[in-house]
Formats: sequence, structure tokens, C-alpha cells
Amino acid sequence: MIERYDEIAGYCRKLGHHLAFGYCRRVNQGLPCPLVRDCWFERLPILEFLAGHYTPAELDRLAAPAPGKLASILSVLERARSAS
Repeated sequence: MIERYDEIAGYCRKLGHHLAFGYCRRVNQGLPCPLVRDCWFERLPILEFLAGHYTPAELDRLAAPAPGKLASILSVLERARSAS
């Protein structure tokens, strides 16, 4: 069951406050946060969890480098322009 650990809370280094694992598990367009391995390895069997619930292609997307700030800003602007 993928929701098994959703209620466990931990500190999010990215956002700077405590969050439930359920948020970390689906924050990235339905995929886990790229930092999920680093943040949860001491509290959950995270590698086994990821291997059991996500395909190798999905796990590769987690390992991909995040876009830079400028690329993110341009993407948001493009989406806003398209929505108008």
C-alpha cells in the first residue's frame, strides 16, 4: 500500500519546515521529491519503498537534475501567457 507511511512527519530541508511523507511522495507531479532518498533514509526503508512503487523510468526522473531558476521562471511565464 503506497499510503503506508504518509502520516509520518519529517523536516523538509527544501521548504524549511516539517511535512508528512505523503507530501514528499507526490509533490513532483505525482512523483516523489528528488530529495526523498536523502531526507527519509534514516526513518523509512526508502529505497525498498521507491523500488516497490515506482518504475525505473520514474526513478530516473527523480535523479535528473532540476532545471535552473531562469528556466523555471521562463516556464512559469510561458504557462501564464498560454493561459491568457
